Formats: sequence, C-alpha cells, structure tokens
Amino acid sequence: RNCEALILLQRKGLQKTNASIGVVATLFGDKEDMTMLEQNNLTDWGESAIQDNGLLGKNKYDFDASQSQAITLGLNKKRPVLVIQGPPGTGKTGLLSYLIKCAVRQGERVLVTAPSNAAVDNMVEKLSGTGLNIVRVGNPARISPSVSSRSLGELVKRRLEKFTQEFQRKKSNLRKDLKHCIQDDSLAAGIRQLLKKLGKNFRKKENEIIKEVLSNADVVLSTNIGAADPLIKEIGFFDLVIIDEAGQAIEPSCWIPILRGKRCILAGDQHQLAPVILSREAMQGGLGMSLLERASSLHDELLTTKLTMQYRMHESIANWASNEMYFGLLKSSPSVASCLLVDYPSIQV
Repeated sequence: RNCEALILLQRKGLQKTNASIGVVATLFGDKEDMTMLEQNNLTDWGESAIQDNGLLGKNKYDFDASQSQAITLGLNKKRPVLVIQGPPGTGKTGLLSYLIKCAVRQGERVLVTAPSNAAVDNMVEKLSGTGLNIVRVGNPARISPSVSSRSLGELVKRRLEKFTQEFQRKKSNLRKDLKHCIQDDSLAAGIRQLLKKLGKNFRKKENEIIKEVLSNADVVLSTNIGAADPLIKEIGFFDLVIIDEAGQAIEPSCWIPILRGKRCILAGDQHQLAPVILSREAMQGGLGMSLLERASSLHDELLTTKLTMQYRMHESIANWASNEMYFGLLKSSPSVASCLLVDYPSIQV
C-alpha cells in the first residue's frame, strides 16, 4: 500500500483534478512554487479569521498562547499544510481533539490517522465525548475493546440487527423446506436459488449501510495504512486530513491518507521516536526521516508551529529537555513547575 501511494503521488500528485494538489506542491515545491500559489490566492499562511466566537469560547481546555495559535492556524481552510510540533506534556492530543471538533463545526469532514492502532484508539477515546459522529475503520481484532462500539463493524451490525434477524428466519425456513423436498430436484433447485438470492440481498443491504455510515460520519479514523481501505476511498475526498504521531511514521505511509484530502495537519515531535527502519539500504535512501521532520524544515519553517508550554513534569526535568532538544523554547506551566512527588497524597515516598 505504501508503494501504491507513491505511484499515485507520482502519476497524479500535480494534476489539477487532484484534491491534494496544494499539499503536494507545498511539500515538494520550491520558493517559486510557493510564490505562485500565493499570487493565485490558492494559499494563505496566516491564522484563521474565526467568525464564530463560540468556536474558541467555552470548552474544557484552557489553551495557552501556543496552543491557541496552533488551533487557529489549523482551522485556516486555505492553508494546505500545518506541522504541529508537540513536545512531551504540551497537550497535543487534547488540542487535536478540540481542533477536529472546530473543523467539523465549520463544515469540514475529517480523516484522522496515526501509524499505530493504539494511537488511533487513543484519539477515538478523546473524541468520544465531543458529540461528533465518529467511525473507527480497521481490523476488529486490532481495535481496543474500549472503543469497539465506535468501529465500523459494530455500527453496521447494530444498524443491520433487525434485517439480520429477518434474514436468518427466512434462511432457516428455506433450509427446512429444502430438507423436505430433497428428492424433487426441480423444487430443490428453486429453493437453492432463493437461498442464493437471499444471501445476495443481504450483502447488498450490508454494503448500503456501510457506505451510509461512512458517508454520514463527521470524522473517520484509521491507521495510515488502513486509509487505503477501498471503503474509505469510495466515499470521496476529505476536507482535512490529520496525522497524529507523524514523527513515528515512514513518509510513504503518510501519503496514503494525505492523498485522500484537500489539506493536512502533521502532528508529532521529530525529537521523540523516529520511524523504525531495519534496512540499512532504506536508511541510506532517506526512509528514516519522517515527513513531519522533512516538512518542518521546509520554506524557512513556514509550515511549522510549536507548542511551547508543558504540563507534565517538574521544571528541573523539563529544563534539561528544553535546552538539549528544543533550543530553550519549552517552558513549564506554573501548575507543575515546582510539583514534587511528596505533594501527591496517593504516593508514599
């Protein structure tokens, strides 16, 4: 599927009919290409001018300045690419869930992916309380039981329940009739034809419901590779594609979901886990660099916004990470800056 995505990128990436042409031009273009996009009013790199005051109003998160900027940049419909660099404890996942809710509220349909099933399921959990119509696509055996109720299989199963009961009743009756007329070849053949037609009608109804569930979804979630599922392809292009933990994904896998949307957001941190590459030849060929890392250095870092406030650790720990990996930009929230283990009653030291 990675190879198929690269072939599609090569063949159709810069065709005018490609919905993601702005993304492709941005991630592979030079300064002249960027100028052309701007002059033709095809891109805008500023923050979204949000008309709906409620969009960033009441919510359960108290966003800091860097988080608010990431949200308003991410809601700019004319921005083809945004890289959100989120160091540990900066609230990236909570920010993304709120950004997704806002994007849906402004009329966008969203595809959310990540390199692992665990990361996708984590986002499903974050979105479960938002009131959005979300559908998790993927192998049922690899979907966490905690979010299985949001899976495509379970949603379709519930919708099909009455139809399935009727199907099983008719099927059972026909099988009984078949036993009684086993010596009458013509009658038996007719019943077999009815059984075949019954099964065909059931599959047709199932496919209709699958398409309906996916088409009506505000947000579809899958792994990067899972976004190649024909069921996702059949429902057309998305307005926004968000790839979480993009720093851990090999670049070809990211193009699978990206080519399904008009614009994309890459979220992650190139200073944390990189893609796991076992082939030395592949490493030498550049596969060890994620798309997030490559994109963050393009066009004088125009594509990137950074989350700079962490809410997870004592300032003494955070300062080391800040100085060693984040050029001293990572600051600590006063809510955790001086917290010690002895401050927590549940922890005995």
